[in-house]
Amino acid sequence: MHNKEYKAGIYIHIPFCHAKCIYCDFYSVADRNNEIPEFIDLICKEIDLFFVENEAPWNFDTLFFGGGTPSLLESSAIEKILNTLNKYLDLSNIKEFTVETNPGEVEYNRLKDFLSIGVNRLSLGFQSFDDKLLSFLGRLHSSKDCISTYKNARKAGFTNINADLIFDIPGQTIERWEQDLKTLVELDPEHISTYSLTVEKQTNLFKLVKAGRVTMPSETIDISMYTHSLDFLKQKKYLQYEISNHSKEGYTCKHNLHYWKNDPYISFGPSAHSYDMKKRWWNINNLNQYSSSIKNNKLPIQEEEVLTNIDHFNELIFNGLRMQDGVEVKKIEKYYNDSIIDYIELNMKKWNGLNYENGFFFLDDNARLLADEIAADLFI
Repeated sequence: MHNKEYKAGIYIHIPFCHAKCIYCDFYSVADRNNEIPEFIDLICKEIDLFFVENEAPWNFDTLFFGGGTPSLLESSAIEKILNTLNKYLDLSNIKEFTVETNPGEVEYNRLKDFLSIGVNRLSLGFQSFDDKLLSFLGRLHSSKDCISTYKNARKAGFTNINADLIFDIPGQTIERWEQDLKTLVELDPEHISTYSLTVEKQTNLFKLVKAGRVTMPSETIDISMYTHSLDFLKQKKYLQYEISNHSKEGYTCKHNLHYWKNDPYISFGPSAHSYDMKKRWWNINNLNQYSSSIKNNKLPIQEEEVLTNIDHFNELIFNGLRMQDGVEVKKIEKYYNDSIIDYIELNMKKWNGLNYENGFFFLDDNARLLADEIAADLFI
């Protein structure tokens, strides 16, 4: 789809970590940081290989380095990747350039260097201000590290900072969650992401729960923590624009909005997913196999999936209902054979909190808690 009107994002996956957190199901490797220099060369070669075979004719306005722990990279390594991308893409329209960062693992000078090469947004993985809970999660940092890294980021000159917090952690009381939110709001970041701890297969947490060594909190506690964060952050002028994301006015995460709005994006690195509005494809989620493929001058694609009209419709519903703005009718009506308005109105009678207004259908704050369930019911 050759259209510069479409805004798009670029994602770079850096899989290296000092240690693997018990809940994390993103692809990462621990204790292999010595391989980072070679990996940078590999990811640059992947970019070269991709553009020999493909075009990306969109207006790229976001760039996101995720992981793993991309802040383990020196600014010169990030710059090398930027220079490679610049050979093929116009990066002059990048409005938001995010690097994920772990507290206590990045020094002030490196943060300054990041800013100097164009990084203008940090995403800090605080997760909690309770050292016991951090230890349970497998995080290597302390509450003090959260504060000091945040202050260093401000001192370095960052004016757009996100911080992640997790709730529904075994052993976490509602009072403790309330205190974490208060502590974070006092720091005054522009953006806050709050995630309920989920038990994903292939994680150590899954094994612990399955073995009966860890018991997850009840659904009642989960809902109570979610609704408290919603009310508290709203009171503090943070807008909930997606089910897990809250921002001050003008500071929504533009990159993640590309995912939720089904805009195109291209990604590089092991396990990275891409989407060109017709198909999705994803890379091998194994660093050794990823490396071997690129050294053999072959793109490290594991699989691709051509999307049907039904796939497009269902994905727009699923992602859209998680957002405050909801689903734009004109985006989905081309994938639906009958009257989409009739279909929405029929479901509005069934689901209290599902609304239609000004060309969008959306969920109110309370119904958004059931977004996944309602979306599944609307699938065709």
